[in-house]
Amino acid sequence: MLRMALPLALAELGWMAMGVVDTIMAGRLGAAAIGAGSLGSNLFYPIAIFGTGLLAGMDTLVAQSFGAGDARDCRRSLVNGIWLAAGLAAPLALVIWALIPLLRAVGTNPRVMVLLGPYLEALLWGILPLLAYTALRRYLQAVNIVAPITFATVSANILNFAGNWALMFGHWGAPAMGLEGSGWSTTIARIYMAAVLVAAVAWRERKSGNLLFRISWKPDLARLGRLLDLGLPAAMQ
Repeated sequence: MLRMALPLALAELGWMAMGVVDTIMAGRLGAAAIGAGSLGSNLFYPIAIFGTGLLAGMDTLVAQSFGAGDARDCRRSLVNGIWLAAGLAAPLALVIWALIPLLRAVGTNPRVMVLLGPYLEALLWGILPLLAYTALRRYLQAVNIVAPITFATVSANILNFAGNWALMFGHWGAPAMGLEGSGWSTTIARIYMAAVLVAAVAWRERKSGNLLFRISWKPDLARLGRLLDLGLPAAMQ
């Protein structure tokens, strides 16, 4: 249990560290940037985490199929998890985007609002890769493959730090975008994390006969419903 859990625990620490690094680096931009970054995170993460929670049902379905030795069914759950992630991305982004004028209407500090809008809009582009990463992660950890998850998260922190350095402050020929640059750096890091796990799944498939690419990729409404039945309580929690 410890051998399986430790890489996942490190991945969770890496997930948290990304936000800590963003906040520390935003400190050089002044109080308004820290305020906008903190407010933006407090708006973005509960809604985004709700979306990732809706994918928690993959833990159950994939692990049960894996334990039963049904490789085809494992992959069907992965395919439908990806469909669910794709379907959730736009509604979640719309909810977050709709909060920006609401905050302005209730009298949020104008200096904060100037920075908050571009920062949140940059983060919105990272919702789909974040959800895709979550679906791929839940599949891999349910079939006892955890090392790529840790690698993706730890290396994404390095990429995010470098992205912040370049895009927030205008180093290495990049434009100095301030807090908005932090949002784009986070989005780039999430695209990278998803890409690493896509590569990990593709590598596994290459070694096991490419079964994933020989099954139907059509959405299975019954399985999507089961995923939502299992995931909704976790998302609410």
